[in-house]
Amino acid sequence: MVIIGVVLLVLILGAVMAVLVSRIDVPGVPDAVTTTAAEPLGSGPLSPVDVHGVRFDIALRGYRAEQVDGALERLAAELGERDAEIARLREERDRRDVDGIQRTGGIA
Repeated sequence: MVIIGVVLLVLILGAVMAVLVSRIDVPGVPDAVTTTAAEPLGSGPLSPVDVHGVRFDIALRGYRAEQVDGALERLAAELGERDAEIARLREERDRRDVDGIQRTGGIA
């Protein structure tokens, strides 16, 4: 009988502690994951901001958040570098086009 009382006491204390811990804001700990579905990425070109903002639902088996976050950070950095390189190349092309028009005195 004593064992049953101890087990019940431990279960009750565990339940009370779980409720208390779930209600307390802990500095440095992100908000709890909601049960709502993740927002899909929008259609069209992606930017580094889109990649940084994407979040996934966690299923029963889940995923290793550190690995996904690392991959997303790398992808965001590479997207940023790609976008900067494309902008630089387009600007260079436009400058060449304008220089060609000015040298020939009109559109060739």
